[in-house]
Amino acid sequence: MLKEITSEELINKSPQTIQIIDIREPYELEDGYILGNINIPMGDILEKTDQLSRTKDIIIYCNTGNRSKPVVHMLKKLHNISTYNLQGGYKNFLKVIAK
Repeated sequence: MLKEITSEELINKSPQTIQIIDIREPYELEDGYILGNINIPMGDILEKTDQLSRTKDIIIYCNTGNRSKPVVHMLKKLHNISTYNLQGGYKNFLKVIAK
């Protein structure tokens, strides 16, 4: 089962309890990003699981949430790492913080 978190829920989390992973390509960060994130492109994340926290909730996001969903699934299936998909991705996050 895919675990998801809304932008509102993310905003209300303590920064000390979460790790935010942006799986977009580096050139996509020119459009902005969530502060405090770590950029690990989608194509690299399965080989870089050593960079994922073992003590914090891990939130994975992309631009719209479509690329991050399979990453969340694969991390759980292949490495038994439990993560959350940010619903709607970065685009939705921007809409929420603009309110």
